[in-house]
Amino acid sequence: MIKTNIAPRAYALKRPLKTMTPMTAASRPKLWRNDITGLRALAVLPVLIFHAFPSLIPGGFFGVDVFFVISGYLISGIIFRGIASSSFSYLEFYEKRIKRIIPNLILLLTFVAAAGWFILLPDEYANLGMHIDASTLFIQNFQLLSEIGYFTEDALRKPLLHLWSLAIEEQFYIVFPLICTLIWRLSRSVKMIGIAAALIALGSLAACLSSSDRNFAFYFPLTRFWELGAGILLSYSETFIGFSTSRFSQNVRNGLSIAGILMIVLPMAFVTESTAHPGLITLIPVLGAVLVIAAEPDALFNRTLLCWRPMTFVGLISYSLYLWHWPLLAYLFIAVPDATPSVLIAALALSFVIAALVYFYVENPIRRCRNSGKAVLLLLAGLVLMLALGETIRQTDGFPQRPLKFEDKVISVRAENEWDGFEKAPRFKYEGVDIATPNPNAFPSLIFIGDSHMAQYYLRAQRLSEREHVNFGMIAKAGWFLFNDQRMGDYARAVKAIVADKRVHTLVIGSMWGGKIKEEEFYQVAATVRPLLETRKDLKVYVMLDYPWTPNVGGQQGIYDPLKHVNRITGDAVGMVQPFPAADDWKRGNEEIQRILGDAAEYIDPTPIVCPGQKCNLQAWYRDDDHLQPKRIEADGIWVDRIFEHAAAAESKERSR
Repeated sequence: MIKTNIAPRAYALKRPLKTMTPMTAASRPKLWRNDITGLRALAVLPVLIFHAFPSLIPGGFFGVDVFFVISGYLISGIIFRGIASSSFSYLEFYEKRIKRIIPNLILLLTFVAAAGWFILLPDEYANLGMHIDASTLFIQNFQLLSEIGYFTEDALRKPLLHLWSLAIEEQFYIVFPLICTLIWRLSRSVKMIGIAAALIALGSLAACLSSSDRNFAFYFPLTRFWELGAGILLSYSETFIGFSTSRFSQNVRNGLSIAGILMIVLPMAFVTESTAHPGLITLIPVLGAVLVIAAEPDALFNRTLLCWRPMTFVGLISYSLYLWHWPLLAYLFIAVPDATPSVLIAALALSFVIAALVYFYVENPIRRCRNSGKAVLLLLAGLVLMLALGETIRQTDGFPQRPLKFEDKVISVRAENEWDGFEKAPRFKYEGVDIATPNPNAFPSLIFIGDSHMAQYYLRAQRLSEREHVNFGMIAKAGWFLFNDQRMGDYARAVKAIVADKRVHTLVIGSMWGGKIKEEEFYQVAATVRPLLETRKDLKVYVMLDYPWTPNVGGQQGIYDPLKHVNRITGDAVGMVQPFPAADDWKRGNEEIQRILGDAAEYIDPTPIVCPGQKCNLQAWYRDDDHLQPKRIEADGIWVDRIFEHAAAAESKERSR
């Protein structure tokens, strides 16, 4: 409960407030409102559902924006009433924040570290250590900004992802009380405080809407403060201006309540993946939350839906619920990739149980503790221990010596997918670049050229080389695209030299064609390739087409990561077959390269074998989101065979001359 009879402390404001508009009984802010507690429930429940079943409420994340408004309204109310009564104390304000926030946070970080010991791989555990540090220091939003976007698949594997919002709140409440009291000390004008609050809110909103980097807008505090500012401006108008909707008719307040609820709920249902958030659409639930709070407790939805006892109960435990639900889900996503909906529902149910227990047996007792000074010191000491724990996990690289039940399976998956074939192959220099080949003492008559999508064929080529008695060479460089002089330098010049070299009778080129089609240079460079190839009528050219993959767009994880398909509870591999990815850049890339090169080359398509019947067996073939497993290609990549059969025939013909 919020109390206004705050005893003055060493840092309390001493002079009474003379410029405040007197508050009438009708306009005086309510100290406890069940409807706002219920509004917390309306904010947290969509977040939970979105995290577990995003397709059910695609905009459930707007619940966090509603939380920001509520927090801004309630916390600024404490500050403003303290200023109004000349009793605001930094010491007491932060003491209350520490007792409210820290106990649950320490418990959560302890649990996350303990669970990660048994579930996470060393690199994942080391990353968790960094996140524990960032969460302890309330800078998790900055940590995440340096790593990933909130809506990426990798975000599902971050047990402390959700603490970005707590960090933004605490960053704001470190700065805002200082601004308010500093303005009051210098000007003795609550009007200046209001102007400052409005400037912060409007400036933050402008920064948010003008940002072209959505991750920046999502995580950076200055692009989020406007949401807290919306609640702050409402609180300011009630405290210092005497604004209250209680002077309006009941029908008007009912209308505000209905409109506010609809503005919160409807965007959650109709938002799409392409919707920019935070952005203009975020204004709708934010303003909706303001309307609901302003409508007063006796408004229609406020007194019915929001004051309904189940809603107020969920609202009471909403902080605990928000804190605990996500780590449970994240560890479930990591440990059991094929978790069924019933398992996810069970995890959410468990989060309710934990939240209630923590609320009644940890949060409340500590909040009511009479020896506040001692409690605060112990809690701060606990935070220091959490910081030390996170740093230890990070510095030890995630304790790689831990015995993990699933480790053998994961290691075997990694071993199967190594690039050792190409990377460890013998090499010789040609026109300033290395050519990988099983026999560096003889110049190869068959050359493979491309990016990593070509390098994965080395082991199969090596096997066929032994079978057909054809020496081959391979030039492969990540990001390589055809014969691009500007970016590839020596590689591009070497390729042109190879095309002209009469010792080479067969050339194979391959690339992640679809990864380049959105670049203007794809068409500029590709247009120069056909004339170059046509300078050698005796050169047989094959183009290795691509197979289905999902583009990494905006940080969105691609089609497959085999490490995400190992059950870390049982150690079993989890198979996965899925249709062609919805994004068809791979297909359009194949079509474009065939259109541009035309009959200057012969085309080889691995898709019918990798994805028969337009269904891809991810575990069987894929190394990650866009590469195949080199070992699987070595065993079953039969589409490569005709290249060597042609090369063997060409060499036989040469010898017979």
